[in-house]
Amino acid sequence: MQPATEERSFSAERMLELLLSAAADGPAHLRELCTGVEAWDEVFQFALLHGVESYLYRCLIDAGVNLPVGLKERTERWLVIRQVWQSHVQLTLHDVLRILDAARVQAVCLKGPVLGERLYPDSRTRPSADLDVLVARADLNRATNALAAIGYRPANDSQERFLRRYHYHTILSRSCPPVVELHFSLSDGFGVRIPAEEFLSRACLYRTSQGTVANVLAPEDELLYLAIHAAGHRFVRLSWLCDIQLLLRRHPDLDWKTVTARARHFKVFAAFLFTCEILQRRLGVGIPHLDRGMSQRIRSRIANFLLSVTAKQPDPSRRSLVGKMAFTAVLCDRPQAALGFLQGQLLLFTRRRARRHFPSLTPEEWSY
Repeated sequence: MQPATEERSFSAERMLELLLSAAADGPAHLRELCTGVEAWDEVFQFALLHGVESYLYRCLIDAGVNLPVGLKERTERWLVIRQVWQSHVQLTLHDVLRILDAARVQAVCLKGPVLGERLYPDSRTRPSADLDVLVARADLNRATNALAAIGYRPANDSQERFLRRYHYHTILSRSCPPVVELHFSLSDGFGVRIPAEEFLSRACLYRTSQGTVANVLAPEDELLYLAIHAAGHRFVRLSWLCDIQLLLRRHPDLDWKTVTARARHFKVFAAFLFTCEILQRRLGVGIPHLDRGMSQRIRSRIANFLLSVTAKQPDPSRRSLVGKMAFTAVLCDRPQAALGFLQGQLLLFTRRRARRHFPSLTPEEWSY
């Protein structure tokens, strides 16, 4: 019985990927594909897991697909709750951007409600659990102090020191969510830190449906960011791949040479190429021919193997942690970057262990 269950689950997840691919192509293709779908409940269970249930449901309804009555009623009840939350997140983002603008802090919206409004058929179909905002490192203190006016503060001083020293964003929260992640680097994955300032200089203005003026990344920069973000999280949510899929649909004339040049410059080329490969395989996204040498093909094989292995491990677990670290190290552009990444992870692990066993002899920030 177990093999049959696993095969059926795989089929439902693969069907979800095919439906998302067809949804971007148009209603006719989607309706044709839906004639072969039987296990709608399982498909929507995976859609919920991957954060795309709202988007999929909207596309199916717009295409005139007849869903089972029970599934439709349950989904619509859930979407009412989701939409109330999304409206709250949008209003919070409006307040955050207003405060930062008054403090003369240039802030770029990463992912979240603004991406949903620009790329999705309905901004509420792209869920957001928190708010990600990119600022220059020199503006970090000013931004943090400004957001205190609406109740946003670091959880504690030790966590704030840790995040500023070892991470690429800080976390601000208040009594009512969502939290705000203030990014002072675009990324610190794959053994390199990508400064925010160059991307801020190329940012574009966007006016939201509520009239709020926001900054967004230039299309080529946004593609690079979304690609390394998805790879950094090992593509565990299809919503991150859908973001890229819809970005490419919105910008068919995107300059791929510029994107690949920047990926090479910031030394995240291997992770970017692997994301393109995953996009092609899982969502059928057409990608221009990119230079994949022998070393990249070897990296891809190892990375795919590690993805399959870690997917079978309980999370959190020691094996899962080792698999995640190995996956990231494999996609580092340079051996020195991979070594630096592994050394940094080992240092953090050692500090946490030391803090756990010797709390009175170690700094509080070692607990993170």
